Amino acid sequence: MASVLTFPVRGSPRVDSLLVGGGLHLLAVWVPLLPLIAVAGYLSRVLAATATAESHVDPDRPDWRPVGALLFDGFRLTATTVGYLAVPVALLVVTLGGPLEGFDPTGTTDGLLFTIGSTVSTLLAAAICYPLPAALAAVAREGTLRAAVDRSLVGAAAQDAGYLVATLLAAGGLGLAAALYEPLNAVALGFFCAFYVEVVAAAAVGRATGRAWRRRGV
Repeated sequence: MASVLTFPVRGSPRVDSLLVGGGLHLLAVWVPLLPLIAVAGYLSRVLAATATAESHVDPDRPDWRPVGALLFDGFRLTATTVGYLAVPVALLVVTLGGPLEGFDPTGTTDGLLFTIGSTVSTLLAAAICYPLPAALAAVAREGTLRAAVDRSLVGAAAQDAGYLVATLLAAGGLGLAAALYEPLNAVALGFFCAFYVEVVAAAAVGRATGRAWRRRGV
């Protein structure tokens, strides 16, 4: 776990990747898309490096160069994320903002329907999103979008207990970073802390996914 926490500052110089990643988050305030695709490309390299490293080896922190290849990696990760999240987002929007929107939650029947509908849709959305980190790691390792729907890769990771723990911890870390994002930006730290947590989450998921693949020989 300690090696994952120190992954963003591994090597020398220690803070160069944090400065670039945080700077790209800051730049995204004015240029919304391209900087975040570059960040996604870097996270793709983190996933690939940690997923392919042996369990007893601490992989080197990836570089930002070459930039062209980095952007292609980012496009693949972004496309995979959009593809996986399209159904859960649509499900939540339709359920919470569509048919149930006219119900009065204070009414017994309407309130019950709203509670059941929102709970079921949230659980379904979470279940559909669960394989997403494994799909991202697969795409990062294979360098192709087809890997996102490769059952031998995604399924092997999704059935692994270590992957479940890493995914829950990563989600918790990202949620905490999102909650602290605005307060920390009061002193211009939110951008850099967000990138640090993103890299740690990617390294944790990549390492857990790689271990699951090696255990199943894929």
